[in-house]
Amino acid sequence: MRYVKFGTATAAFVIAATASLLDTRVALADASFLTDDDYATNELNTGDWSKAEAALMNAGVAAEDEVFTKINLAFVYSSTGRKERAVAIYNEILASKENPYALTVSGQPKRVKTIAKLALARLDEGTQ
Repeated sequence: MRYVKFGTATAAFVIAATASLLDTRVALADASFLTDDDYATNELNTGDWSKAEAALMNAGVAAEDEVFTKINLAFVYSSTGRKERAVAIYNEILASKENPYALTVSGQPKRVKTIAKLALARLDEGTQ
């Protein structure tokens, strides 16, 4: 159950984050399901990128949650001007066999590869 909550919380953040990639403020539409045990959630939501990155890099998550950690880390990289690292992680997600659903802030499920594609597109828009 903890992994399901973590995955849901992470996915919600990722969707909110990719929707506001060019804006440094990130807000979840409904954060009522988050708990204090969800690592890096507070740091990500407040834009504390260094603490969020540290938490994500040192996270000992289950294998099934690694994709959510990667997508959040890619967002941190893109938010801190490290586009090349973000692109590399998004491409790694796209090359992976796994493609689990993530619950978006709007409550709609979306595949993580779709999230990665959208994030890459937004990164490309930001460089033009």
